[in-house]
Amino acid sequence: MGTNESELSLKAASFAASFSASFAAPGAWADVNPHSHLVQFYEDDGFLIDSLTHWFADGLSVGDSCVYVGTDSHRISLEQRLAAQGVDLDKLRKEGRFVCRDASQTLSTFMVDEWPDEPLFTRAIESVIACVTKPRDLRVFGEMVALLWADGNRQAAVRLEEMWNTFMKTHALSLCCAYPLHSFGSDADASLFLKVCANHTPVLPAESYSALPTEAERFRAISLLQQKARVLDAEKAGRKEAEKSLHLRQKELSDFIENALEGLHQVGPDGKILWANPAQLKLLGYSAAEYIGRHLSDFYVERNRFDEFWNRLMRGEVIYDFQAALRCKDGSIKHVLIHSSGRWVDSRFVYTRCFIRDVTERVELERELKVRLAELAQADQRKNEFLAMLGHELRNPLSAVLDAIATAQLDHSRRDRALIIARRQTDQLAGLVDDLLDVGRITQGRIALKKEAIKVGSIVKQAVEEAQCLVEPGQHQLSVRISSVADEAMIEADPARMRQVITNLMHNAAKFTPPGGRIDVLAERTDQEVVLRVCDSGIGISRDLLPHVFDLFTQAERPLDRSHGGLGIGLTLVKRLVEMHGGSVQAHSAGPGMGSEFEVRLPVSATARPQTNATAIDSKAQGDLRVVIVEDNYDAAEALTMLIELFGHQATIVADGLAAIDAVRDDSFDIGLVDIGLPGIDGYEVARRIRMLPNAKTMKLVALTGYGQETDKQRALSAGFDEHLTKPVKIERLQALLNRPR
Repeated sequence: MGTNESELSLKAASFAASFSASFAAPGAWADVNPHSHLVQFYEDDGFLIDSLTHWFADGLSVGDSCVYVGTDSHRISLEQRLAAQGVDLDKLRKEGRFVCRDASQTLSTFMVDEWPDEPLFTRAIESVIACVTKPRDLRVFGEMVALLWADGNRQAAVRLEEMWNTFMKTHALSLCCAYPLHSFGSDADASLFLKVCANHTPVLPAESYSALPTEAERFRAISLLQQKARVLDAEKAGRKEAEKSLHLRQKELSDFIENALEGLHQVGPDGKILWANPAQLKLLGYSAAEYIGRHLSDFYVERNRFDEFWNRLMRGEVIYDFQAALRCKDGSIKHVLIHSSGRWVDSRFVYTRCFIRDVTERVELERELKVRLAELAQADQRKNEFLAMLGHELRNPLSAVLDAIATAQLDHSRRDRALIIARRQTDQLAGLVDDLLDVGRITQGRIALKKEAIKVGSIVKQAVEEAQCLVEPGQHQLSVRISSVADEAMIEADPARMRQVITNLMHNAAKFTPPGGRIDVLAERTDQEVVLRVCDSGIGISRDLLPHVFDLFTQAERPLDRSHGGLGIGLTLVKRLVEMHGGSVQAHSAGPGMGSEFEVRLPVSATARPQTNATAIDSKAQGDLRVVIVEDNYDAAEALTMLIELFGHQATIVADGLAAIDAVRDDSFDIGLVDIGLPGIDGYEVARRIRMLPNAKTMKLVALTGYGQETDKQRALSAGFDEHLTKPVKIERLQALLNRPR
């Protein structure tokens, strides 16, 4: 209590003491001057009824009239006491000298928006008084102000007391108001208590003071009240200081919680959310009204996780790092870690506080890491399988070549057949190497298409012709059907790559179709597309494998003999090449043993015209050419020399780059076939130095190498080579090179 409140309390005590001599007991009401507005404070209802009974009985006995405006419970007690004293209440009611009204009902006739309206008040009280026969004097008891005070509408009670004072200026009556003393128990009541006292004359203290029999005892009581007031002042001052400190701590704690980065919420024993800080609301995207009051399980993605969390909490566990997925307002999911502990009072769960940390990013990273690890493990497995297949696919043709050579050496009667086998197996080896190089270039986006306008019919026929050697060993029944409109349809495509697409599909069909099976090659045209289909009656494709047939190194399950062959890259090349041409490819199969169908769709070119064919190369030798072979592998150089001499030309072998430069400087050659990987200086440097020799201005330089990337070709041309050939070179290509006019 502050200084002003302390002074008020002391004044109130002194004010009460000043009336102690006149109103020491209930009978003192008889000494109250007529037309007074008095107030009686009381501690017990019995004391109030005794005092009021004495006042009313005294007035009725001398001819006054009495009006009671109070509660039913007090009215019943009052009437019982009056009747016990011999007062004939029925007679008095008939005479109009005893009138009773309910305080609550009377109050409702003049209260507007919880505030007393003075004109309505005057009208209401006058209507009550009008029921009273003209008395000698009028005594009125009212509890309406006590009802307002008990409802917490203290200001309205004080205002009603003021309105009574105004009313009594024009209406002769004595008025008594009564308040239970316990209604003034708070600090906020101190100033209003004095206002209540100020609106009354006299003020009658409660029975603990009024009942004291002697003046000395009453003075001691007043002194004790003054001492208690001082003690209360000191206690209240200390309490205010403590409240101030507590308020500051609460404010700091509230600021900490409100601005915490982690989500916090409080959950009651029924599982409903009692409170949440802004971080928690922001985490899930709800407003406070949308979140608070709902059951906590509403936000758990998995109900069993909530049940586990709640059951552990009910067992009294302190929970750390509990993983859960919570549902956000926008439908997204937040992965969180929850720390929680319950508050228990006398073995009764009161609430739990939950600290919630968002770990969504970490969970997603861990999940992505698991996926990547699985993919790496799968890729590693496929790599190992690929390496095993590669070894198998390389050893098979190499074994066949070696066996064929041995046969040719030992049995001249089988020489031609042995050489055919060696040639076919060598072509297969070259095809494997080409496929590997192609898939690497295409995957890395380092291949360039050389598109031109070509007829679909011609490109399909060329591809089928090239693939005959793949079909013949299995004695497959090959059917080629090209519709007339598809035969003449034009597409913009790289002829070599398009032949490769069809050849790879036919090769795939041949590998997975048992001997004697059927392979169909179909070509049709729609309004905007050409549709190519390669169908077979082979082993088919399982439903699980079908979505992955175009993945790198993917093949159907095969026996250990791997009799179908291949590296699992042919279909990958098909898909990439078709897509580079603006088309699409799909695989279809009814299942294992039901055959397969591969469908290629390519856009039709509306304006393209076929290019004229180049002049055919004369297969006859142009004459005795002098060729220098620069190669450090003696077997390769000797084999190439024999082939060149077979074509009717002369060949000279040198084993390193410096020797090649000396040979060209000392002699004249028409063509130089130069390997790139040479001891001493490489083939690029050989070409640059030869081009500087006066006698080599017209000499044709050809890079003959195992390096076949597009960048390798560009580097060779920049170094001074006229052409770039990748090992192994087909005999027809070498013959065409030697027969081409210079």
